[in-house]
Amino acid sequence: HPAHIHQKKELDMKKLSFAVIICLILVTAFTAQAQFKLAIGGITGFNLSIHSGSDVQSTGTGLGFAIGGQADMSFSKNIGIVTTLYFYDGRGGSYTNSYNYYGTNYTSDVSASVGYFEIEPLFKYTLPSAPIYIIGGPSIGFAVQNSYDVKTSGQSASQKGTIQEMNARFELKAGAGYTYYVISRDLRLNGQFTFGYGVSNVQSNVNWKIMTFALHTAIEFDVIK
Repeated sequence: HPAHIHQKKELDMKKLSFAVIICLILVTAFTAQAQFKLAIGGITGFNLSIHSGSDVQSTGTGLGFAIGGQADMSFSKNIGIVTTLYFYDGRGGSYTNSYNYYGTNYTSDVSASVGYFEIEPLFKYTLPSAPIYIIGGPSIGFAVQNSYDVKTSGQSASQKGTIQEMNARFELKAGAGYTYYVISRDLRLNGQFTFGYGVSNVQSNVNWKIMTFALHTAIEFDVIK
């Protein structure tokens, strides 16, 4: 049965995501070559999300806002894990659809307000001779915002509702960042640019995925050094 197969795939995907996280932590721990260091801080920034899929009438785009906390763990001079907990990560989008109904042309502005609570453990490699780092790994999110709004020309009221059966979001993310030391090496700003590929569908039994380009800034300070 298609629904049963889809549920099995979603379950397998969740198991895979947790396995990837555990593997990242174990690999990094076993390759540690120096004293453990830990920095914590906050992160915020903006996302450009691209909505697509065979069940989406047209490709949609939207700007979103993200805010969260971050733990930056170093196991050697170059290798570590940076884990971000996003309290809110907006991934909304919109598109315009034109169609003809019984000889009359209509235009609909369709928007989806989608936001997630996310945990994002990423492998981090810092270049030896520059304050530049590369990050990559999985991201897992749970919906905290899931509404839609359809405004059609010729209609006085818009159609609003809740997006049902939202899936947990599983994303693969990769990118790079630059570290700027504010006062000393103990307090710094990290500017990072990432690309996230949404592996899971936004909604159950609907072919609808989100890809995201993100530009975020984090401020962090050492607590273990």
